[in-house]
Amino acid sequence: MSAEISPLLVRTPAAARPLWLRLRRSSPFTLTVLMCCMALLWVSPFIWMLATSFSATTFGDDMASLLPRLPLTLDNFRDAWQSADWLSLYANTLIFTFGTFCVQLLTITTAGYVFACHEFRGKQTLFLLFLVQLMIMPVVMMVPNMLTLKTFGLLNTLTGVMMPYFTSAFGVFLMRQAFLAIPKELEEAALMEGCRWWQVLFRVLLPMSWPSVLAFATVSITYHGTSTCGR
Repeated sequence: MSAEISPLLVRTPAAARPLWLRLRRSSPFTLTVLMCCMALLWVSPFIWMLATSFSATTFGDDMASLLPRLPLTLDNFRDAWQSADWLSLYANTLIFTFGTFCVQLLTITTAGYVFACHEFRGKQTLFLLFLVQLMIMPVVMMVPNMLTLKTFGLLNTLTGVMMPYFTSAFGVFLMRQAFLAIPKELEEAALMEGCRWWQVLFRVLLPMSWPSVLAFATVSITYHGTSTCGR
């Protein structure tokens, strides 16, 4: 004779359930209302900013209103546009951002290639010195950079602002790891076909490392673009 043992079902009280589980089992209407309230709370600063930009008065009793105050006006945009030479400022930002990235792309790929594919005395020590730069705050290097730029007569120039960022320890590390992941046989085959080292780098290794290049481009352009936007 066989006996069937039914599993013991233990019901967890609703109060002891996690909040996310209770929300998951709620009705779709409740979740929709909750998400709409959270979305409205998130966009309220942007709504206030847009309403204030079209209002004649931005201070006073109506400053906290999310609705524009009548009469509507474009004077705020006109005054902001005339307050500075915005075309020149944004042109400088674009030149600084993309010019710095182009030079960085050249320096980090060549340095990463050397550290990944060539053997020389002191290679590991030199690479560790590159990594040490990641632990140094940029503000610490401000005075040495200023003295160096003064020596070369590059103070108050766009080139002088860009020069301290012409290389990146993070970029060198990223490209070195990308090149190490590529089979060594591909480089050896290219060298046997008569390619020079720069041909191996730019025609074989670099096209296979575009994910790392795009990742660094995102970091570099975002950082330099936001740090100098409109300056």
